[in-house]
Amino acid sequence: IFSSDVWYDILKEKNFVKFEEIFQQNPNIVNSLRGAYGWTLLMKAVYEDRFDVFVHLMEYPQDFSLVSDNGQNILHYVGLVGTVRYLEKFDQQTIKMLINGRTKQNETPLHKAALRNKHNIIRWLLAKGANPELKDIYGQRPDEQRCDGVTKEIFRSFRSS
Repeated sequence: IFSSDVWYDILKEKNFVKFEEIFQQNPNIVNSLRGAYGWTLLMKAVYEDRFDVFVHLMEYPQDFSLVSDNGQNILHYVGLVGTVRYLEKFDQQTIKMLINGRTKQNETPLHKAALRNKHNIIRWLLAKGANPELKDIYGQRPDEQRCDGVTKEIFRSFRSS
């Protein structure tokens, strides 16, 4: 159960006016509401593929240093379940800050994207400076996990360029 369900439901129903009223009364609500697993509203929007809610939340001040209980930042969630359109909403400074972020298992957003064979996200992260040589707690680089041949080829091609 997501403890901030009521607030997320307001956003999900596109009741952005109501959310704005709440925000005006409590400006820190965007970053202070944490749900199951320590998810922020922004993480939940990505996980549920609610790009409309994500875009609306990005209009508010975000603390991108927030991580879930297992250490995932917002880019880890995009790597797991998102698409490039989410990534394109972040400014370069935020990308630089988060792109090689590590979970408690030392996984980067690139590890998450490779595990799910998210080819476009892998290409985007590599183009923006993700380090493909970083290893998780099992000593594996992103392309050394279970992933498909296309994913492995993207990494091979990147390393040879």
